[in-house]
Amino acid sequence: MDYSIDLDPEHRVIRLTIKAIVTEELAEDCYKSLSFIASRGGPYAAIFDLSGVIAATLSPDAVRGLAARAPAVPAGRPRVIVADEPWIFGLARMFQICRDSLGEQFHVVRSLEEAYEMVGVRPEDFTQRIFPKNLAA
Repeated sequence: MDYSIDLDPEHRVIRLTIKAIVTEELAEDCYKSLSFIASRGGPYAAIFDLSGVIAATLSPDAVRGLAARAPAVPAGRPRVIVADEPWIFGLARMFQICRDSLGEQFHVVRSLEEAYEMVGVRPEDFTQRIFPKNLAA
């Protein structure tokens, strides 16, 4: 599976983990899945873990286009992007800057540990696998 979505029900935090090449199709699928989940509860904080991304075929225009859309996980709680490699960090920062210009706030950090600390959770708090359903968190 290219990505998974886990939930920390106690702290109401969604964690998206991508372990694949990020294409426009994968980004769109993640967006739809997160939007669906966020519409069923919340407000949620979110961690978008891109530390397992192998490569990306997204153009800068595609990143700006994603940033211009309504957020998959609405504002109100922290949303943190984890990007440990310089090239993915640059794409994440581009997304962040575009969102900031729309009045939305995302944070980009270099490690999952930083993201957990920023949101106030621990890895073991993610006890529910939302997607895909057939795997345990």
